[in-house]
Amino acid sequence: MSILSRIVIPVFVSLVAIAALADDPPTPPQEPLPKPELTKVVQTDKGEMLLADSFSRTLYVFDLDKDKPNPVCNGNCAELWPPYILTEDEVAELQPPLGSIERTSKKIQLTYEGRPVYTYGFDREQGDDMGNGIGDVWHHIEVQTPQPPTP
Repeated sequence: MSILSRIVIPVFVSLVAIAALADDPPTPPQEPLPKPELTKVVQTDKGEMLLADSFSRTLYVFDLDKDKPNPVCNGNCAELWPPYILTEDEVAELQPPLGSIERTSKKIQLTYEGRPVYTYGFDREQGDDMGNGIGDVWHHIEVQTPQPPTP
């Protein structure tokens, strides 16, 4: 095989491949993915229906937050009880009983019926509510689900 064919043939094949790629039609725009729900309802092994975040982690309220202008669970508390922080877009879409409150860090936290909500660091699976009742000040949020009408 001559030097010319060892150079010309690979260059020609490369040019043909590039030309074929250039002729591909443009990809049509993708439909936007649906936004995940901020909250959902999960069921515990005891049959309780609890409010949970979009990852199915149980949400809690803290009694010491009642009637305070800002959540009081900060620092070490917030490491064990992570606050549910929202984006500006999420805040704009909130509807009662969900709302928001500004933390001292200026981050925006989700509220339920006006109370800041948190997850618990030791809950691992959907429906876990190991934080319920801790210190008699942490409580899961039990919700009523609509019942189908009886015939």
